[in-house]
Amino acid sequence: MKKKGRFLVVEARRFIPLLFLLVLLIGLTVYDNFFRVEPTAVLPETDENSIAFTTTDLGELTSPTSFNLVADHEEWVTVSQELGLSLPDYPFNAEEELAVFAVNSEIQNMEILPRFGEIEIRVLVEPKDNYFHVVTVDRRSVELEDVVWKFVDDEDRVLSRIVPFWQVEEDDDAAAEEEEEEVIK
Repeated sequence: MKKKGRFLVVEARRFIPLLFLLVLLIGLTVYDNFFRVEPTAVLPETDENSIAFTTTDLGELTSPTSFNLVADHEEWVTVSQELGLSLPDYPFNAEEELAVFAVNSEIQNMEILPRFGEIEIRVLVEPKDNYFHVVTVDRRSVELEDVVWKFVDDEDRVLSRIVPFWQVEEDDDAAAEEEEEEVIK
């Protein structure tokens, strides 16, 4: 009896594409683990007075410290251009949202506090050099009468105080109407 040997021939060049894909997969896995990026849409834990907000964008920026409230799409574009930001294609919905731009600060928390005949929206920020943070807030939760936005640091020092422009315009309109009524009398 003669035994026949079996011989299997595999060409190495057929394994080269598979080996290349395996190296790419391992490289991507290692890269992802070393260079993790913070997720941008994280909802913080909230208590009853806290306001939930969504981070729209954050990054580095060399500019003086400032805080802006944005209530319409035109302002969204204007403020981002003035600050030199190229914001992502975030679908800012001015009817549903209000945006807050913080330059040289990171927004940590927002809460509503009743204060002496007005309502204060206290925004806790962490000062950071050459940094910007843009968040959006549900408009219904912050569009209140006699509201003042107060930006404070962790030591409760007031960094900025903003009365929304729509309140100032309403107050001016009411004063103009009262003046008209006095003139008529």
